[in-house]
Amino acid sequence: MKSWFPSGNIYLLLLSGGTGSRMKSDIPKQFLELNGKPILLHSLETFLDWGKTKSIVLVSHKDYILKSEELCFPYLRERDRIVEGRETRHGSTLSGISSIQFAPNDIILIHDAARPFVSQDDLDNLSVVVEGAGVATLASKNHETVLEENNGNLKFLDRDKIWFMKTPQGIRGDILKSLLEKPSTTEPTDLCTWAQAHGISSKLVESNPYNLKITEKSDLALAEAILPLFQSWKSE
Repeated sequence: MKSWFPSGNIYLLLLSGGTGSRMKSDIPKQFLELNGKPILLHSLETFLDWGKTKSIVLVSHKDYILKSEELCFPYLRERDRIVEGRETRHGSTLSGISSIQFAPNDIILIHDAARPFVSQDDLDNLSVVVEGAGVATLASKNHETVLEENNGNLKFLDRDKIWFMKTPQGIRGDILKSLLEKPSTTEPTDLCTWAQAHGISSKLVESNPYNLKITEKSDLALAEAILPLFQSWKSE
């Protein structure tokens, strides 16, 4: 899979709009350090090392654009850029999309900056499916018993059919263009719900087992423990 290259270009929207509210921190989670390096740089370097993106668009909260520039400028290439996000995830996604000129066969990936544990194989596998199917997301299988509770009544769900959504998510340029031309009655929570609202289903691509999103303080401690395991797994 490492020899695969797309027929078109690959653009990455790296969403970095956190303000630290759920982390209960004065510093947004993307700037907190993981093994001595800001989480944002862990994620950014993953895609730079992958080497298959034409452009990386870092979508930042307006209050942290300068901090993002100071941190990321030494790493950004000529076509990479930092743009101001909006109040919601979908709004920030649209802001990032508006800054690129994509062709019908291009691939646009959308990733949470707070997910530092994505591998190059993940990116290849996802991009191959996006190129063929149009829309896809990384996801992880469930291995636990899953219950749905409704007013005290419990319903056991089929765990073999339960997946946990991850990022990156990806979309082909022609599909994205069609979505942009259609009005949405409700605001989507992510790329896949946006596509689903217009009758376009997403393919699931199994993620590596370490693809954690750092949201709360306990997640950061877990990420510190996961980092050496992830690095060892990548080198196998």
